[in-house]
Amino acid sequence: MRQFLMAFYVIFFSTGFMGGAALVLLALRLRSRLTAPLLVFQLLFLVGTGLILAYLSAVTSGFVPPEGGGFLGGIMSINIAIWIVVIVIIRRTAPRTRRRWTPAAIAQLFASLVIVKTVANVIVATSGQPLLAEDAWLLSTHLLVAFGMASFGVVLRGPVNPAEPAAIRPLLRAYGIVTIVLAPLGFIEFALQTVGIPWLQDLSLDHFLYLAWNIVSMSAAIRILRPTPDGSNLLEEVPAERIRALGLSPREVEMAVMIGRGLTNMEIAEKLFISPATVRTHIYNLYQKVGAGSRVELLNMLRD
Repeated sequence: MRQFLMAFYVIFFSTGFMGGAALVLLALRLRSRLTAPLLVFQLLFLVGTGLILAYLSAVTSGFVPPEGGGFLGGIMSINIAIWIVVIVIIRRTAPRTRRRWTPAAIAQLFASLVIVKTVANVIVATSGQPLLAEDAWLLSTHLLVAFGMASFGVVLRGPVNPAEPAAIRPLLRAYGIVTIVLAPLGFIEFALQTVGIPWLQDLSLDHFLYLAWNIVSMSAAIRILRPTPDGSNLLEEVPAERIRALGLSPREVEMAVMIGRGLTNMEIAEKLFISPATVRTHIYNLYQKVGAGSRVELLNMLRD
């Protein structure tokens, strides 16, 4: 069993660093206000998990009392920071609206309540006073976190701020699905412990949420950077300065992005509900404006 745990955490931390590297690549490739807080979110999760493992190892070895000490304060601080970043991501993801009770507003409310509850947990833990209803207190914490993560996932799955590049939307939707599906994991773990079902002390179900986020990040980076059939890299958006400099029309920009995704003329025609001849005309005009002689040259010039 110990070998299994060691193998799990090797995979866990290696995917953590790879997921962070993937987000760095996406940040360099995309002009998005979301890549930075997403990267901070994953790195905080990685650091927080490291602290939890160090705390559990210390408790098992008898060096730190179960009530916590310095490790507990560090873990709680990381948790608060994670939920603050969640609020930042929610505010940058959701389009602005005048309606008061929107999924984004509800998600921010739950995130704020989780922060307040975490602060309360720190106060209770450091006071040294026993709780009269400890199970109920822990249950409320897990329920708040579950609702907070689920509502966060709903926001990620919903409409995205139109200022964000189109390439970020599949990434957010994948994050949203993972977060909604795995949101109850903490509550499930608490239920298992309550009914006395044996569980590994050094392995939390929440770790699987982090693994899933890392896999999504790496998959998004691979998707953005993978070559098209003609050998060029994907182009998910045309930089605004290139659009202005070349005087491209909205239809030409749309055409360029579809070319960058590796679509054929026939596939572009089907998606836009126009004839292949019209597609060829738009592409010819695009080549003339950019001064390109091939798709590879077109995409390279649109990126620069």
